[in-house]
Amino acid sequence: MITMYGHVPAWGIPDLSPYVTKIDCYLRMTGLPYELVLGDLQKAPKGKLPYLVDGTTTVADTSFILEYLQSTYGDPLDGWLSPEQRATGFLLWRLMDESFYWMLVQSRYRRDEDFALYDPLWAMFFGGMEEAARLAAITDARQRLMTEFYQSGRGRHTAAEVEHIACREIDAVVTLLGTKRYLFGDRPSTADCAVHAFLQGLVYVPFENAAKAYALAQPRLMAWLDGISDEYYPELRAKQREYTHG
Repeated sequence: MITMYGHVPAWGIPDLSPYVTKIDCYLRMTGLPYELVLGDLQKAPKGKLPYLVDGTTTVADTSFILEYLQSTYGDPLDGWLSPEQRATGFLLWRLMDESFYWMLVQSRYRRDEDFALYDPLWAMFFGGMEEAARLAAITDARQRLMTEFYQSGRGRHTAAEVEHIACREIDAVVTLLGTKRYLFGDRPSTADCAVHAFLQGLVYVPFENAAKAYALAQPRLMAWLDGISDEYYPELRAKQREYTHG
């Protein structure tokens, strides 16, 4: 049995982290038996989640996890793609990882009113601490992430500029999707896993911003997003609709 160590489910998404969620989506789409459990950053091989344990093999980082799963269990999602489609899928995977990710960071951490929505969740991470230590740990977690946001270059932009970049990336996804059922045709790919994971982290959550509003205004995009959720995340659909339809 494959065990994947992640964070915690929240709002309308299966895990706080889109990195955990994209591998979770891959495992659901491929039908590989697995268990998603709460991980410990102190024990994680590279100090981040997710990481995967399969028998005596431990793999950290989602790109390496994907390569391991494909080489060990076959490549049902991407094996049918042309070389050009595989290259495009790889670029989409990286677009989400390295660029769109910062939109999610801004949407949750930059404004005080957004960050406050995390309050009910901190007990899962720092529940055993005394109040002063717990508040210090929460403040430190936010400051570290906002420092990374700034050092990446994205955090040097205004909030509106960050949202503008995200909307242009949404445009690229919408253009590539067109009228197809999935990004490359009638079958899902790892690119669908990645893009779905990051976009659900934008729209199936209580954080309101211009990029979320822009995504919700794209009917073809939302049909694709909701369609994958209907098929692979039926247990979350009621909560997801609360954040997209009021």
